[in-house]
Amino acid sequence: MSAAPLVEAENLSRIFDVSKPWLNRVIERDEKRFLKAVQNVSFAIARKETFALVGESGSGKSTVAKMVVGLLPPTGGAVSIDNVDMWSTADTNERQKLRRRIQMIFQDPYASLNPQWRVKHIIADPIKAFGLATDGAEVEHRVGELLRLVGLDPADGHKYPHEFSGGQRQRICIARALSSNPEFLVCDEPTSALDVSVQAQILNLMRDLQDRFDLTYLFISHNLAVVRHMAARIGVMYLGRIVEIAPTEELFRAPQHPYTRMLLDAVPDLAMTGRARKMVEGEIPNPISPPPGCAFHPRCPLAFEPCTVKIPPLVAHGEREVACHAVEAGRI
Repeated sequence: MSAAPLVEAENLSRIFDVSKPWLNRVIERDEKRFLKAVQNVSFAIARKETFALVGESGSGKSTVAKMVVGLLPPTGGAVSIDNVDMWSTADTNERQKLRRRIQMIFQDPYASLNPQWRVKHIIADPIKAFGLATDGAEVEHRVGELLRLVGLDPADGHKYPHEFSGGQRQRICIARALSSNPEFLVCDEPTSALDVSVQAQILNLMRDLQDRFDLTYLFISHNLAVVRHMAARIGVMYLGRIVEIAPTEELFRAPQHPYTRMLLDAVPDLAMTGRARKMVEGEIPNPISPPPGCAFHPRCPLAFEPCTVKIPPLVAHGEREVACHAVEAGRI
């Protein structure tokens, strides 16, 4: 990327202590247990770009999203937004300005809206929190604008979340996210809880809003068809690590990492080219006790001796980055 990126994640890691209580460990003579949810994840997102993270459930995508948006402190590494480290800055005002520029759209619109608040109060809350309006009339006007922007009526602000469908609730979530005038949106599976027909409407709305307001997206999904429609670049995650990063069309045209190939082989062939469809084989190993070396090697058809010993580094090949011993050895 020629210009300086808006978002940079460098060697992000997150470890959770999943040990039993102290007394249980003493009685059962058990040791502490740690779950390495994310390990040394690095990526950069340019301004106005959509960067997607994909992978099976349990790969660490949502944990990365929460660290990037500021909901979960990293165990190691750093996240910077416009060259400001969001976890190390001691200036409260600077941190507040930074948080205004970042918002998140959550997976479940049924759970992410307060059922006891009217919609107008839900959308107005960030406006008031960041001091973006001077009086109640200005707040109400802004809320009405945001509801129109996402395809709803200003009169809907007087209703409660339970009076809306799933797609309408996600529109409310988008309006709330836009209410603080952010530059960067983290979208954690924003359409996975919706019907397929509604998914397309929400995705098209997000694309239109990105063009209109020059937004930058980090898009988390397990649906490859969705990320192909939304993202300029894709990062593929497996068991807490990024195994491949590439421009979207390049990734779909010629995937390099065996795990990426496995995911794409499982996608239905809607163009009816005659390509055989293969189901994803095996399961993600236990992250508490992952296999040595490359975590994918127990499921990999190309695994050889180095794969069982050494974790492969993420190596650049032009615009693509791949972490695979088989690729480096020319076995693909």
